[in-house]
Amino acid sequence: MSFSHTSSWAQQSKKNFIAALVTSQLAGLIMAVVIMIVFTLFLGKGPIYPVQVIGSTVFGESALHGFHLGAFITGLVLHQSVALAWGFVFAICAKIFNLETVKASIGLGLIVALVIMLDTYLFVPAVMNALHGVDIWNREVPILWNWVAHVVFGLSYGLFPKVRDLLAIK
Repeated sequence: MSFSHTSSWAQQSKKNFIAALVTSQLAGLIMAVVIMIVFTLFLGKGPIYPVQVIGSTVFGESALHGFHLGAFITGLVLHQSVALAWGFVFAICAKIFNLETVKASIGLGLIVALVIMLDTYLFVPAVMNALHGVDIWNREVPILWNWVAHVVFGLSYGLFPKVRDLLAIK
C-alpha cells in the first residue's frame, strides 16, 4: 500500500512539474507580447525590436539594424529558454510550498520575477560587456519597462492552477 501511495505522489509531482514548465512558457510569451507592445506604442520601435535586442547577445550591434532573422530567432530561443529555466525554479518552489491557489501562484511568481531582475543588474551587463564591450540590453531597454515586463511575467504564474487543471492534474 505504501508503494502505491508513493507512486501516486511521484506521478502527481511529475504532472505538477510539467504544469509549472508549461506555465513558464506561457508567462514568457505573455511577457514578450507586453514588451513588444511597449516598444511599439511607447518607445517608437517595431514590435520585434526587443526580441532582436535579446538576440544581440549573440549577434552584437548588427542585430539592431533593420530586421535580423538570426537575431530574432536567437532572441526567441534565448528568452523562452530563460523562462523555462525559471520555470524549473518555480516548479520546485511550488512543490515545496504546495501551491494550490491563483493567489499563491502569483505570489511565488512575483518573487521569482524579482529574483530574475537581478540578471539585469549583474549577469546581463557582465555577458554583454564581455562579448561586445557594451551592455546593449540596458542601453536599449529602459529599466522601468524591464521591471514592468518582469512583473507581468510573475503575475502570469497565476495561470499555474488553471494550466494544471487543463492538463487534468489534481
